[in-house]
Amino acid sequence: MSRLSLEQLQPLMKEMNDWCMAGYPNEACGLVVETDGVLSVLCLPNLQDRLHALDPERYPRTATTAYNLDPRAFMKVEAAGGSVRAIFHSHPDRGAYFSDEDVLSALGGDPTGEPILPGVDYLVISARASGCDDAKLFSWSSGLGAFEEA
Repeated sequence: MSRLSLEQLQPLMKEMNDWCMAGYPNEACGLVVETDGVLSVLCLPNLQDRLHALDPERYPRTATTAYNLDPRAFMKVEAAGGSVRAIFHSHPDRGAYFSDEDVLSALGGDPTGEPILPGVDYLVISARASGCDDAKLFSWSSGLGAFEEA
């Protein structure tokens, strides 16, 4: 599967930005899905606060600084004939960057590992009280053994 580009995602940005602002000041999240060659957005609830309330030791961060997707969303996309091309989430008041926590999560908790979702890119959207002001896309480079900005 080829990497996505910000140009390919441009037609979807308004929907993703609107979702990120609806979740502000918490992180918002969702998926970019491809079905029959067409990209679309699947906005998903951020489960982080619920997980934090259930087990604060395992999930010490709240939705203001973390996101957690329902993993069943991936299975539903595939069952409907689609494929997940990217995971998007917002960074409220912190800028669009792929944080150490983001990298660790994408690597399944193993800092020396490989992505747990091969071929899936990560879009980080900067959300501020005035609106979304930046977005950056990150992809795994097997040659570098690291994520790089697309």
